[in-house]
Amino acid sequence: MSGQLTDDADVWVLAGQSNMAGSGFGEAPETPSDRVWLYTLRDEWKIAEESFVADRYEAVDEAFAIMRGERDKHFADPNYRKQQAATWRSAGTGLGLPFGKAMAQYTGKPVGLMICAKGDTRMEEWTPDYNGHPYMALYQATLRRIRKVGRPIKGILWDQGASDTFDGKAKLYVERMNKMVAAFRRDLNQPDLPFFYGQIAIFPLQTEEELPDWNLIQEMQRQLEPALAPGGMVAGIDLAHCDWGHYSTAALKRFGRRFAKVVRRQLYHDTSIEIGPRPVAVERDSNDPKVLHVRYNSVNGRLLPEDRVAGFVVHWPGATRNMVCAALVTSPNTVRVTCIKPIPASSTIRYGYGLTAFCNLTDAEDLAAPVFGPWTI
Repeated sequence: MSGQLTDDADVWVLAGQSNMAGSGFGEAPETPSDRVWLYTLRDEWKIAEESFVADRYEAVDEAFAIMRGERDKHFADPNYRKQQAATWRSAGTGLGLPFGKAMAQYTGKPVGLMICAKGDTRMEEWTPDYNGHPYMALYQATLRRIRKVGRPIKGILWDQGASDTFDGKAKLYVERMNKMVAAFRRDLNQPDLPFFYGQIAIFPLQTEEELPDWNLIQEMQRQLEPALAPGGMVAGIDLAHCDWGHYSTAALKRFGRRFAKVVRRQLYHDTSIEIGPRPVAVERDSNDPKVLHVRYNSVNGRLLPEDRVAGFVVHWPGATRNMVCAALVTSPNTVRVTCIKPIPASSTIRYGYGLTAFCNLTDAEDLAAPVFGPWTI
């Protein structure tokens, strides 16, 4: 149903690449709600339903209509978009609708979701001074859409980073992220605009040689949280995927609700919930040289599961491989990590190492511990 969003609604921008645009499959999508609306790529408000980018080829902005691999086809055939629009409705599910429903329930207000995400996009293409291909000028296209709506936005939800893990792009990632967030706050005249973002998870399709900076981007994202405030990071390293790089529908429902919980804590200062586990220290055991204790803060209730915690590895200096360690929760905010032999000085510890890490550490509110490391022990 098309219509007009009410004046009391909170408007959120959904930006980034494919996991924010919606690529999930695997179970029934989130059911619509008359409290959650979508600002479509055609610049129309309607009751939100999956998929948010089903009308991609009808988008007002070519930056959202044409994918990287389609540019030559579009140039060659001026009718390409029209032909595709007549048949293409195959996009997957996203995190926006479960997020919107959770926020509408919490605030008691309608929620408007503005989709401004596109798969296979790089931070360079989201910066305000990007001067490359016009079909990738995503910052300017997003800014136009926000201004068209003509009201302040409540915040930005962001999920991106995979496309910056190769070809040396990581060295500019932090600078470009800071520049983009600062530009939105400046250009929208909202200096305290909240920015909430996801940490990238796994990518089993390619090798570490092909995506050498995957873990570096994850660590940069973790460290960026204070600099990008107000806002916060949401981890999804434990969530299931439906293919080589996209969360499943079930995972995206959890991810959307996680975003809502972090928003509650950081934006609404809801003291009934914490932002979720954040690693703060790694300490050697005073009696056993094979044991480390990883301590977290901002944990809801206690860390889970209590035993068979997966995802920690320790790297010996000069070794050619990592030591996979046994781990279990020994207190509400501490994980005991045990290696097979004494851990040498200057070793490092990581959580979520590689492109295919299996991780399962969360808390009582289903907020996940983020990837971190390497940290020197």
